[in-house]
Amino acid sequence: MVSTSKRDPLSVELLTTTARDLLVEGGPDAVVVREVARRLAVTAPALYKHVAGRDGLLTELIAALLRELTARCAAAAAGVEDPLARLRAAGAAFRDWALANPSEFGLLYGTPIIGYEAPQDGPTTTASRELGHLFTRIFVELDAAGRILVDDLEFLPTSLRTSLEQRAAAGPGDVTAVQLYATAVGWQRLLGLVSVEVAGHLGWAFDEPAEFAAWQLHYLMPDLIDARR
Repeated sequence: MVSTSKRDPLSVELLTTTARDLLVEGGPDAVVVREVARRLAVTAPALYKHVAGRDGLLTELIAALLRELTARCAAAAAGVEDPLARLRAAGAAFRDWALANPSEFGLLYGTPIIGYEAPQDGPTTTASRELGHLFTRIFVELDAAGRILVDDLEFLPTSLRTSLEQRAAAGPGDVTAVQLYATAVGWQRLLGLVSVEVAGHLGWAFDEPAEFAAWQLHYLMPDLIDARR
């Protein structure tokens, strides 16, 4: 049991660290205010000064994990000049974090928690946008370097093309619909690839599923990115 003292007062960080331990040990259902309080040797009402019940605890935990993941991807991409190499570095960091933290990855991208709904425009939204912005900027730079193979979105159904165009128009103004499309496809493929590997669903076909996953990650978007330069 973790005990608090004058040198280690209650804080959101301490609560989320304890909640993370519970997540790893027993899954999302184990993350409850009562057990966090027990491990910190305080009463449950003492925690409500820092989080709004279980939903608030989960919100802070999810946001903290997203910030950690974003920092890991950003650190891997920092200093890498070529945008394609930067995308691969950030993607590899995303995969490495997920494999090292399967319980945390499952909380972020697995089955939604029954009864929990993240607050609109709350900490989880902000943290998720930061991760999305990291990858979006890389695709913007890929496009600026002439590496995106898609010139327009005429091949898409009208409803999808319109949605992308509207999102691009409503954004900060420096991201085009084509760039949003490339980001969405890249993100879907990265998340799908990593999710399958974390769940252990590649062993049926490969003796070395990790090698296969790493190879796929390296050639994530051959139909959308010119990798020859």
